[in-house]
Amino acid sequence: MRATGFRAARAKSRRRAKSLDANTAAAIATTITEVQRDGSDALASMTTRRTGKLERFYKKALREGGAVGLVGYITAAARRSAFYARFIHDGTSKMRARPFHDQAVLSAEGKHRARMRRAQKRAVAGKGVSSRGRNIT
Repeated sequence: MRATGFRAARAKSRRRAKSLDANTAAAIATTITEVQRDGSDALASMTTRRTGKLERFYKKALREGGAVGLVGYITAAARRSAFYARFIHDGTSKMRARPFHDQAVLSAEGKHRARMRRAQKRAVAGKGVSSRGRNIT
């Protein structure tokens, strides 16, 4: 007796992996957009002097095909220009901490976990990225 069906099983596995990658990238993109938006909003409400540098350099980026999402002062130029963001975020001996970034990350954490679970379920079910494009909510 000879085993059959391996070619079809490998093809199905490849489709599932591609679907998982696409759904995961979409979930990560949605999460970093939320974190960046919430962080910018919190930053604007927590600071008193408005030069605009902190908000202007607080950015988001997707790397490695959407598998890695970054939010914050990503580039070296941004870190140099907005060096005082760490003093606002962590506080000093004369100023209380105003953790705008930590609050944004914590507020999105639960939603992100749920998005990643849905991305995994969609991949296992053989579905592609949601019909709304890159936003899986």
